[in-house]
Amino acid sequence: MSGRTPGAESGRKLLSVLLAFDEQHPTWTVGLLSEHLALPLSTTYRYIALLREQGLLDASGDGTYRVTHRVASLARAAEAARESMVELARPILERTRDAVDETVVLVTRGGTYAYCVDRAESRQPVRLQFSAGQAMPLHSGSASRVLLAAMPRGERSEYLRGVLPSLPVERASNLADDALDRVLAAGWTESFEEVDDGIWGAAAAVRTDGDVIAALGAAGPIYRLQPADRKRIVTAVRSAAAQLSAALN
Repeated sequence: MSGRTPGAESGRKLLSVLLAFDEQHPTWTVGLLSEHLALPLSTTYRYIALLREQGLLDASGDGTYRVTHRVASLARAAEAARESMVELARPILERTRDAVDETVVLVTRGGTYAYCVDRAESRQPVRLQFSAGQAMPLHSGSASRVLLAAMPRGERSEYLRGVLPSLPVERASNLADDALDRVLAAGWTESFEEVDDGIWGAAAAVRTDGDVIAALGAAGPIYRLQPADRKRIVTAVRSAAAQLSAALN
């Protein structure tokens, strides 16, 4: 993602209040929200008031606040943009699938999850968990890791603090700051058996205006993918991601 915009700290904090509302936290009291975001109570009250003024938050009647239906228009806008991206991506996914003869996926991030938004199936037998519409953790698999690497560093660090202690050392080393920074700089990565046993995958970043908005990846069984095959797939995936990026810009 692009760097932090200077002189926008107040706006950043206001947005952090709104973005704290999600499926896991549909309502907040001002006190708990202040503690969660490490904001002064008076500042949190002021931001809540501003968001209520704009019709984005409302009082629930029990001392908590919730987002209003007006936020649904933002969700619809995101869905419309995603549909446009999927329409542009579909022929690219299919051409890439035909070229590598493995399953090809398009993945986006929503909060702390990666979502498969489209998938072109291989003509060869393969079982992948990552089906269209499914949410997957950001620390598992090549496509998810591309999206994780592109998160703002503060959000990335907060997410990783919750998952790193439970991961094997080798997996955790792939999620170190320097490793993720290399993924972001390179624009692609690969994974071995991180989501499904016996499955290798590679994914590359899809960008608009320099920001990573999706990952395009391919995956297949390790037993039929020799090093030369994997190299060929990486090249195809990176080319496909570049084509989609160009189509979106």
